[in-house]
Amino acid sequence: MFKVLIPRTISHTGTDYLKKKGCELILSAPASADDPLFEQCDAILTGPTRKFRYDKTLLDRCKNLKVISSFSAGVDYIDTAYAEELGIQVTNSGNANSNAVAEHTIYFILACAKNHQIMSDAVKKSDFSIRKDVFNIELSGLTLGLIGFGNIGKLVAKKAALGLDMKVIVYDHHLTCGNAPFGVLPVSSPEEVYRNADFISLHVPYTEKNRYMIAKEQLDMMKPSAFLINVSRGGLIQEEDLIQAVKDKKIKGAALDVFEKEPLPADSGLLQYDNIAVSPHCAANTREALDCMELFAAMDIWRVLNGERPEFPVNHPILF
Repeated sequence: MFKVLIPRTISHTGTDYLKKKGCELILSAPASADDPLFEQCDAILTGPTRKFRYDKTLLDRCKNLKVISSFSAGVDYIDTAYAEELGIQVTNSGNANSNAVAEHTIYFILACAKNHQIMSDAVKKSDFSIRKDVFNIELSGLTLGLIGFGNIGKLVAKKAALGLDMKVIVYDHHLTCGNAPFGVLPVSSPEEVYRNADFISLHVPYTEKNRYMIAKEQLDMMKPSAFLINVSRGGLIQEEDLIQAVKDKKIKGAALDVFEKEPLPADSGLLQYDNIAVSPHCAANTREALDCMELFAAMDIWRVLNGERPEFPVNHPILF
């Protein structure tokens, strides 16, 4: 019987699936990286944790471990390269939450364009005179610039182009004029996105290379009327530089679902401006997405434990 360590769940779908397959489930959150539970399991079904990373020290202790399956798309909390050296398969939930996150991106675009926070606060104060001073933006014909064109980026482009009549430009080194979908214009550098887009949305994973990919230099390239959106990962944006850019009116505003430090501190400068929209890392938090995320991750565990290829591999250990 395979032992599957599940530190936390986001749905019942994955646990129900593995239970029906006859796995022994260890439903326990390890207190630290030294917890003996890691030495007992054949698989781990998990998500991001602030307690520890699945790094070399921890992975060396996992003598029976064959697969770590993340119910989140991001796996920056796992040393995937070292896991590959050890023959440990790492998988994620693939496109399970793509639509939910894409919808949240569109929600942010609309919230920025329609001054949602400003207008909402005014109504709560019975101030309808604000409509004489603050004007909304029509999105039709404006340019949405995407950095990254994976599952989420593709859905955002489709919804923006077909639903909002926006022009869509994309920087992604895999995308060319030959394979770009209708209505999407590939550009040759991120700088073209920064300089030309009215809304800039990030859809790339967090890596050391991508850390602070948006900082003062990039913000200075943007239009004074531009909005910056991040539903991907905290750490992609140098937050102090963003705050300064908004303060100095170098850009019009921003919308963020993810932050370098979470929960966001109450004294964060990101909370001091009504043209910076925020949400609590909840873009994927639809019931539909959470059910699929845990189920897809669990299904890949079962595939790997039974010698099959996973549907959503992140690394490529020599297993087959």
